[in-house]
Amino acid sequence: MTQSAPTFIHIGIHKTGSSTLQHSFRTHASIYYVERADVRNAFIGHSLEFDAVPFPAEAERAEDQSKALVMSHERLSGYPASGGFDRELIAGRLAEAFPEAKILIIFREQSRWIKSFYQQYVADGGSLKLREFLTNPQPQIYKIPAFELDYLNYHQLVTLYHNHFGAQNVLALPFELMAQEFDAFADRLNTFFGFDLELENELTNQSRPLLPLLLMRFVNGTIGNTQLSPGGFVPLGYLKLATKFLGAMPGARSFDDRIAARYERLIKEKIESHYNESNTRLASLIGMDLSEYGYSC
Repeated sequence: MTQSAPTFIHIGIHKTGSSTLQHSFRTHASIYYVERADVRNAFIGHSLEFDAVPFPAEAERAEDQSKALVMSHERLSGYPASGGFDRELIAGRLAEAFPEAKILIIFREQSRWIKSFYQQYVADGGSLKLREFLTNPQPQIYKIPAFELDYLNYHQLVTLYHNHFGAQNVLALPFELMAQEFDAFADRLNTFFGFDLELENELTNQSRPLLPLLLMRFVNGTIGNTQLSPGGFVPLGYLKLATKFLGAMPGARSFDDRIAARYERLIKEKIESHYNESNTRLASLIGMDLSEYGYSC
């Protein structure tokens, strides 16, 4: 595909402030934003038929209006609970459709990421306990994709996109830069995009109360029927509404500190020094000292 309008693709990962970025993309005067559902339908799935020119009308309108064509969907980096098994397939499709695109990757220190994503996993319909989620059964013969610690070897994701798009066209930044030094984060993004994104210093998704999530995990594994936990008879949508209701009740966060401390102990016990080498290689790839943001190197 021959590109005319400058094209930017934000691939996530999950739990790294994607909602904040997507709000800015959707409302910016210099951006023609492709809606998330359209991005998902174009690139995610395993049909052998792939349209390598997925958004011709949108690209033409972006060019006519002198706007940048922007896509953003964290699922493009692979779904974590299935170990990102289609990550390379999606990267190849993006490169075939938009070979001159610039790629934005936001990552997050692994122990904090696991704690945050596990809550989303349960809200998405998962029923595994945290220890089970972090430990695939052995011997592992990979009949069904599952979460892998190596999913968070970020240097592999960055290298994958370097290989497809060129290192000069890939910007990878830590989520902690957004959370702790927002102005510096905004400056890096604005330089990458070539115009002022007018980012607001806010993270729109708040963590969920943990006690209702424990109840939800139990329901997911018994009566809930979800893609992550099939076998029940109640559609998850109704359970999500019930969990939101429980989460809004007084005292819903009364056990958050105790539950969070247990999660943190389990995560630390499981990952130990697993990410030291990957983080060291990642720091070299992107030219940043990640240890100052809490990454083990």
